[in-house]
Amino acid sequence: MKYCSLLFVFFIVMACSKNQDETPLQNDSSPQNEDSPDTSNFIDSFDGTGPLIDFVTNNAIMLADVSRVSGRYHAVLTDNTNNKTLHFNENQGRLDAKLVAFPFEFIARNIGIGTVNNSQIAPDSDNNPYIFSGIQVHVEDFNSINSSHVVVGHRGPTNFTIEGKNTLNGDSTVNDIGANTTPNGRADIRIVGNENNTITVYWQLPNLSEDGTADNWTLYNETGNLPGTAPTYGDNVYIGLITYAFHSTGVPFVGTCDAIEIKQ
Repeated sequence: MKYCSLLFVFFIVMACSKNQDETPLQNDSSPQNEDSPDTSNFIDSFDGTGPLIDFVTNNAIMLADVSRVSGRYHAVLTDNTNNKTLHFNENQGRLDAKLVAFPFEFIARNIGIGTVNNSQIAPDSDNNPYIFSGIQVHVEDFNSINSSHVVVGHRGPTNFTIEGKNTLNGDSTVNDIGANTTPNGRADIRIVGNENNTITVYWQLPNLSEDGTADNWTLYNETGNLPGTAPTYGDNVYIGLITYAFHSTGVPFVGTCDAIEIKQ
């Protein structure tokens, strides 16, 4: 998909001009309500340091320390007691999202995992942790456990990978694209919401170029489809960022993202 040159240049400049991480701030924002989706084109490059701006948050208590730090989404996961951050089967951790209408396009730049001291250095994969950050698409009703997600990180013995998951009525099906496919623990993720209310998933290694180099998207597992049966999505969905762990191996770590773009 082609972007207008002005939007593309602005996005690349903002995504590539990030500073080193600083001490994160606490974000205790509660869920917000929106009457209708935002139908305009939108870029959030997480400028500055402070709470996320104009996101709808589900289950904020599960992961309290989510904010903007030095121009990045910055989710610090230090406690996964009782798997409270997990997104799997009936578990629903924290989601920071926007309400969008089909058709849409959602891109997250340089999203994945980092250390607490530096979000741009991937945690090591010793002891095969399950730690991730990425994008989730959720039905409009947060009480309904139906979602799809694409996350970057370590998946046990499959390190430095991208995981895809469909959760249908609280029953999850999951796979990945193989080990060492994202050697820095981060990627660009693109989700296209189609006219028929289905989604197609793409990824690439982070495009951090400042010279306008074009994106080179790859379909998730050659089809763009996530495993299992996808939920039946209505005309509107919540789509946004998640960071989570399975058990406590690899904790603490940070979920990071340079910017998001929404086109409708």
